[in-house]
Amino acid sequence: MHNFLLFKRHWMKWIILFLSTLVLAVILSHTLNRSPSLSYRPTSSNQPSTESYPITNVTTDEVQVQSKYDRSLAHYATVSRSDGSFRQMFVNEEAITAIQPGEPLPDGTLIVMESWYSPENLGTVFVKQKQNGEWRYGSFSLDRPNYQMRFSNSCHSCHAPFPKTDFTLTKPLLEAALQTRQVQTAYCDRAGRTPCDPTTYIPHTSDSSSIF
Repeated sequence: MHNFLLFKRHWMKWIILFLSTLVLAVILSHTLNRSPSLSYRPTSSNQPSTESYPITNVTTDEVQVQSKYDRSLAHYATVSRSDGSFRQMFVNEEAITAIQPGEPLPDGTLIVMESWYSPENLGTVFVKQKQNGEWRYGSFSLDRPNYQMRFSNSCHSCHAPFPKTDFTLTKPLLEAALQTRQVQTAYCDRAGRTPCDPTTYIPHTSDSSSIF
């Protein structure tokens, strides 16, 4: 009888230990499943950010200069399109203080456009820079920044119908971003790389604080 009681107590301890381990495993599983996923990775000069920006008509993110593609660039706008893709727009730090609302963009202005097909799929990076009053264009892959640009008839043909914004459709968003220090957003109801109506890029803000 004594041995039977010892045997019973021994197995009861193992059963309790097993059940405790099982309950702990279930609790940990639920906790991990409810934890938010990490959507931000630090950027370096040659690695693009994979941060998923909200595609809305609300300006919430602060314009900040960051090291990106071997340049100091400021993210000034995100433009989403009807096919689910979106564009991240950047401008070089050196041009920021020289840009004035309503005036042509100054020589040396460099605009960088990331083409995102989804929040996880970044494609070609397109660049344009104003040199001697003329826009020059180029593109490069994510890990090999190449700022060798030239005048391109095919690129300029898409921008030619928009002289009022210095052949740069997002210029109103750029000016608003620099005035308010807030990243601007816009929505284009056209897919692919078809130019949107200029009214698409009119910022939804009346803030006229000073440029920085």
